[in-house]
Amino acid sequence: MAADHVDDASPDAADEAVQRLYTPAMLAELLGVSVAVIRRWERRGALRPVRVTQRLSHFDFSEVAVAQRLKQLLGAGCSLHVIDRRLAEISRLLPGVERPLADPRVVVEGRRLFLRLGDELAEPGGQLLFDFDERQLEDDASESPATIAITAAHRHGADESLESLVDRLQQEAIDWEDEGQLDRAAEAYRTMLMAAGPRAEMHFALADVLYRANDLAAARERYYAALEVDEDYVEARASLGCVLAEMGDLELAAATFTGALQYHPDFADVHYHLANALDRLGMPEEAVRHFEKFLELAPESPWAEAARDRLAAEHHPDQGKPSEGSGSSLGVLDSSLRSE
Repeated sequence: MAADHVDDASPDAADEAVQRLYTPAMLAELLGVSVAVIRRWERRGALRPVRVTQRLSHFDFSEVAVAQRLKQLLGAGCSLHVIDRRLAEISRLLPGVERPLADPRVVVEGRRLFLRLGDELAEPGGQLLFDFDERQLEDDASESPATIAITAAHRHGADESLESLVDRLQQEAIDWEDEGQLDRAAEAYRTMLMAAGPRAEMHFALADVLYRANDLAAARERYYAALEVDEDYVEARASLGCVLAEMGDLELAAATFTGALQYHPDFADVHYHLANALDRLGMPEEAVRHFEKFLELAPESPWAEAARDRLAAEHHPDQGKPSEGSGSSLGVLDSSLRSE
């Protein structure tokens, strides 16, 4: 897990840092992709959090730029698996550039990546830096997650270590997710848990897959399982609260959000979703307090406009409150995790 870069700073510095950062849910909302995609990019090292608090990642604006480039490639028809392979090759072409998409000289144009040289987009010698052409995409698409897993198993053989097995199964699960084969991804995560024993991050990943498969009850239980292993896992608490809210258990959802804030008082997402839950429970004064705290912590959040509209409606009741569902939906998961 990455180090929390503001733990040793003053409270004021920590507050200032939080306001400049995006959680996975905020970044997903900003880009219009699923939270699952953001987490996969982070697991693969394409995105790197600058701050991690009790397993909750925070990304700065430079990582937003990287995520936007990744989204451009996805929108052009490149799978995450293809992008991973191509970026690895580009890194070999650009020694000293550890993360090509984080380098401002690298420009995304459709399926192509160019190196900016002054005012020109070119590779030394006039050659294209990289082209995600149709033939390459078709060749890569033919290598299914099952093929990848079988190849890895043959390579490692019977002497495969536990951690190597876990790494292989995790890659297999991610590949199945990329293919939209959520049942198979869930089985891969379950196999990981059987092989390695209970690990909070595995329960959490399985819960996300189950949620995307619309199995809310199973997702809820896996989020509970993650918290049984690690009670400090605040993102699991936030996601659990969202699932509970979607299932109609608003009082339990509000209690879960409140518990998350006891572990991480500056978790802006949770203030926003707790405010919505309190609103729906008929507790407007408490809701306003959390909307205000949310805006204090994350004034540039994709959900900030919805929060301001709600506060304006509270101060000017003759204008009416925003309709339920305006802006982001209640859950951290609702607005984006099923969008793939």
